[in-house]
Amino acid sequence: MQNKRLSVSQLNNYIKNVFDDELILKNITVFGEISEKSESGGNVFFTLKDEDSILRCVHFGHCEMPQTGESVSVTGSVDYYAKGNRVSFRAKFIVPFGEGALRREFLALKEKLRAEGLFDNHLPLPSFIRKIAVVTSDAGAVIHDLVSVVYKRHPYIDIVVYPVRVQGEGAEKEIALAVTKAAQSDCDVTVVARGGGSVSDLEAFNKEEVARAVALSLKPVISAVGHETDYTLCDFCASLRAGTPSIAGENICRINETFLSNFVSLLQRLSSAQQRIFSKKSVTAFLCAKRLTDTAHSLLYRNRIRVRDAAQRLKFSAERVFSEGSVKSERLCSRLDGAITKLFSDKENAFKTVTARLDASSPLGILQKGYAKVYSGQKPLYSAADAVSGQEIDVYMRDGTIHAQTLSVKLIENKEK
Repeated sequence: MQNKRLSVSQLNNYIKNVFDDELILKNITVFGEISEKSESGGNVFFTLKDEDSILRCVHFGHCEMPQTGESVSVTGSVDYYAKGNRVSFRAKFIVPFGEGALRREFLALKEKLRAEGLFDNHLPLPSFIRKIAVVTSDAGAVIHDLVSVVYKRHPYIDIVVYPVRVQGEGAEKEIALAVTKAAQSDCDVTVVARGGGSVSDLEAFNKEEVARAVALSLKPVISAVGHETDYTLCDFCASLRAGTPSIAGENICRINETFLSNFVSLLQRLSSAQQRIFSKKSVTAFLCAKRLTDTAHSLLYRNRIRVRDAAQRLKFSAERVFSEGSVKSERLCSRLDGAITKLFSDKENAFKTVTARLDASSPLGILQKGYAKVYSGQKPLYSAADAVSGQEIDVYMRDGTIHAQTLSVKLIENKEK
């Protein structure tokens, strides 16, 4: 069997015809609770919700719409929009019939938490913030919005992200656990954030588990969930509600700017106080310096006179001592000159005597008398018995050296033998 080939428009038009021909989808009444609503181009768009499902609805033209959370009965037909491939319920009549079950459940939980005091015991925000813990999805634009606001004005602030799911089954458990972990870290404040969405999209932040985690957090919490018009139980339990993540960043920046402004103001006040004190002390110091100067001038004048008189007396004493010392010095010099002359003469005579003795004992003196010294190499020969025949010898005389060789050795016989 050959498959039919259809264009997108042909298929969508076929589906629309199926919806238009199905009578069971015409003029029916649906019951539910309004979870969100908006107006655009003169038309009203809203969502019906029960415990399990949602239904997108549209009412063409203006109408009096019940408030979000109210239960309504809506009469109309199921419509398929072929161009946008979208199924919606086109409402003709909208009749409110009281507060919805989901709304009642929300209000009951809100009153329970209020009675326990969870909306009242908010931790104060720190006066200066250095590190922020952000509990949000890491896939959305929340982080970018918050970081861009904070880093633009205060880039020194550290931001730590605790990634969680912000909607869907089990999201509330992840959010509550992340808030508890952030409270145990060294962060100064925790920001619980989520972008805008429908009431059903924000359902996780209306859960009791998240509300209690925020209310009992050991660190102050800033709630930045949804749009400015959206309120959740997380907002009521937090230390501060910010309409959007960007507003949360603005509040954090404002806290630090207030601290820095106060710090600068205190510095200016301190500087002004120092200037006043310095001015007063300068006058006091000037007066003290003037009195000290006057006293110093007076003492200096009196001491100059004393010093001048003492110097005069010292001069006379020095001249007298110098005169007496000159006479004594001349006498000592005369006596010293005589003693040195006598000592020099005695030493000169003794030197001559020693020199004469030395000359008489010198081998060179003996050589001058015609004697000679005989060496064999470097060894002197004191006796003919020390020489041998054929030995080379050096004979040292007073005017030179003779190099010779012994032809024979003859010893003199000892007559005493």
